[in-house]
Amino acid sequence: MASLERYLRLSKLAQAAYAKGRLERALRLFSVAEDEARGTGDQELVDRAFCNRCVVLLELDRLESAVGELKTVLMRSRDPFTSWMAAYYTAQVYEAEENFARALAYARRASEIARALGERRALKGSANLHGVLALRDSRFAEAAERFQEALSLAADDGDDPINLAVARDNLGYCWMCTGRVEEGLALCRDAAAALEAIGSRQLLPEVYQDLCFGALQVGDLATARIAGERALELAHQYSSPTVEKNTLMLLADAAMDDGDEEAADEYLGRLSAHYPDFRGMKAFLRTFNVREVINLKA
Repeated sequence: MASLERYLRLSKLAQAAYAKGRLERALRLFSVAEDEARGTGDQELVDRAFCNRCVVLLELDRLESAVGELKTVLMRSRDPFTSWMAAYYTAQVYEAEENFARALAYARRASEIARALGERRALKGSANLHGVLALRDSRFAEAAERFQEALSLAADDGDDPINLAVARDNLGYCWMCTGRVEEGLALCRDAAAALEAIGSRQLLPEVYQDLCFGALQVGDLATARIAGERALELAHQYSSPTVEKNTLMLLADAAMDDGDEEAADEYLGRLSAHYPDFRGMKAFLRTFNVREVINLKA
């Protein structure tokens, strides 16, 4: 009983330290709490304590060292919330390693457990992570379903408006990639307006990139070029090279569709500078419409 009491007390202190951003202290406290859990002889409690420690390891970018134990916990735990945590954090490890196929597999498992569990924290976390990973794997319809679920749960709970705006932008892009272009554009516009109002300008490069893409899809070349130039400006300001490359490609397409060969050549020249080892980049992009096959969020 003494070990259980100490475990509960230490876990409470660790959670308080985590909430205050004192991550190293939280990690130490969760580690000691895990030791106390072992003293109880309750394996389920040990597994929960280990997963609690993984919350902090994720924030400290040290979670990769725990992936083997996370998989073991997922296989043996009979507690649904512990199983969900194990699947969720395993997906996070593989996402950090850019192994998106494995990450998505564990995110799907986390979503399944969350639905069976019915706990809102698990449902929200799983829906968003599952959506992000499905999107990066170009599974746009699957991603859209998960983002819609995440948005519904988050709106009901009054979640952070920044997170809501990012989820709207992601859902909007998914819709644009599955034929619902006008609806997707509307969501991305909402996301841009929300982030502008909040002042979270560092998140805007990708949103304006998506607006450029959507405008191109509906043939609104003037709007595409305006949104693209805004994306380029912000990408330069906030050091977003991926957005810069994607947007240069989109703007080159817009300029070519608009018959503006001078501008198209300028954009392609700037884009080719990102690929110094790819000779013939400009000629390739002039003959192949890459925006029809590229995933801007991959």
